[in-house]
Amino acid sequence: MALDSIFGKKMTAKIVFVGLSNAGKTTLLNRLKGEADLETTATMGMNAEKMKIGDSFFLACDLGGQIAFAKSVWEPYVRTSDGIIFVFDSADPNCVKEAGAWLDKVCEWTKKEAIFMFIANKKDLPESKEPKEIIELLNLSKIMAERPHTFMIYYISALTGDGVDEAWGWFTKKMLELHGK
Repeated sequence: MALDSIFGKKMTAKIVFVGLSNAGKTTLLNRLKGEADLETTATMGMNAEKMKIGDSFFLACDLGGQIAFAKSVWEPYVRTSDGIIFVFDSADPNCVKEAGAWLDKVCEWTKKEAIFMFIANKKDLPESKEPKEIIELLNLSKIMAERPHTFMIYYISALTGDGVDEAWGWFTKKMLELHGK
């Protein structure tokens, strides 16, 4: 599937970053782009970026995590994306139920062939939940069983970079298998 040209390059696929407010979506995207300054403010609406993976260009959409925005905008972007990165704040015990409900919706909207990566972010914080607990709380084993070749879970810190290379390596490999040259 070819997308329209953006930033002067033909896009071959679309990647969407979703998750509740303050999960770390923009920090992760900035780290992946190689930016030195990772300080961010809340995304109001959407940020669109061009990303090069191999010889292919991808449109990366960082969607704001405010509930009103999620209710109105996430679905059309997720439905038309070839790669989904769901970012979860593993250090916020108050967001588990709400994040789980949105994760279920995002799974419903995601094309079966789309690459789907679940990121448990903020492992650098002492109150961060352990991966096993996150998997149980959000029933991620079920998603893994339903999508064994297109779904993966990573425990990272977008701020420090811990675990980011491994996660991004898996994601880009899968995206290139489907959409690369």
